[in-house]
Amino acid sequence: MFDGMKLSPESILKKFSSNSSISKLVRMDISTSQLSDALNHVTGNSGVIQGVKPLLDKVVIGRVVTASTSSDDWGTSLKAIDAAKSGEILFIYVEDDNNAIWGELTSKTAQKKGIVGTVIYGAVRDVGAVKRLGYPVFSKKIVPNAGSPKNEGKVNISIKCGDITVNPQDIIVGDECGVIVIPNEHLDAVIKETLNIKKKEDQIISKIEKGRSLSDILGIK
Repeated sequence: MFDGMKLSPESILKKFSSNSSISKLVRMDISTSQLSDALNHVTGNSGVIQGVKPLLDKVVIGRVVTASTSSDDWGTSLKAIDAAKSGEILFIYVEDDNNAIWGELTSKTAQKKGIVGTVIYGAVRDVGAVKRLGYPVFSKKIVPNAGSPKNEGKVNISIKCGDITVNPQDIIVGDECGVIVIPNEHLDAVIKETLNIKKKEDQIISKIEKGRSLSDILGIK
């Protein structure tokens, strides 16, 4: 389970606690919208990867394996797949979106390995085939053309994406609204705040159903 590493009791406890938090997040009936609000309250940042949209109406949650490359190099996508474990999510930052670095074959390979989804800050192709596979992909752009299998990019590095930083083993959540990144060190606080937000929203919905206006509930005159 720990790949033969010698771990202290503290590091073992931290690992189990972290996995427990992920499991709790998976079981929660929450959206990226609620998580983004919670992230804003906890960190002052929404955690949103801007411009990335889903190909499928599916929810994905998992720890991230990062990669960075150019659009002329889809070989790095293969390296990222090889580096990822079952249950993880790929985040591939691409310098431009002139060529696709992801498509049917990469989706099939990742799906077979148990990777739960791929987020591409760039372009994807073979959209029809990817949808038929049912493999969750999020991307900025769709194009028919691809580059070359150069394998010149980097894997499992810290990546600056707009006003957020994505680190290996951070948590990615994606749904029909988009993708957010939860820094690993803020996961427990974000979960707690998300539950508070969901409780308040449920109370507001209950009041609306009883005939009250939203402006009245929120005290907006």
